Amino acid sequence: MMERLWQFIREKIPFAMTGLVATGINYGVYLLLVDRFLPPGPATVIAYSSSVLLNFVLQRYFVFELNRSVRSAFALSMVVSAFGLLIDWAIVVGLHTFPLLGNEEWIIKLAATGIVFFYNFYAKRRVFEGKRKPEEARPQVQREVLDSQEAHTPNKD
Repeated sequence: MMERLWQFIREKIPFAMTGLVATGINYGVYLLLVDRFLPPGPATVIAYSSSVLLNFVLQRYFVFELNRSVRSAFALSMVVSAFGLLIDWAIVVGLHTFPLLGNEEWIIKLAATGIVFFYNFYAKRRVFEGKRKPEEARPQVQREVLDSQEAHTPNKD
């Protein structure tokens, strides 16, 4: 159980580190814009978009193994990011309707960022690395599949 948890966390550390840089840009731009220039909806669109290109470059070199052309990975990554932006925007705008959170911008943006983090990790891993074959599955998943197959194989003794 602890090994599974550690594997789950360990595979997300490089993504989290590169994401931290992009998130810093996202947060900084968002808080600046919402504080001085724009309402939350447009501010989150500009802030999120400003971090997407940097995030692609960092993920390409430090997180995922590129198993397709850069052009294809970039196009698919932008589609994933656009959907992530939609999720981010919906959460930011939606949480502004809750009286307890109405003006707590950092809490609202933190909630949106946390949810979008997991969506982005799994979707972008698929974009960069493609669909994993069973033999390329993460070790704990592969072990579970093999154990399951052995349990369901009739004994020929």
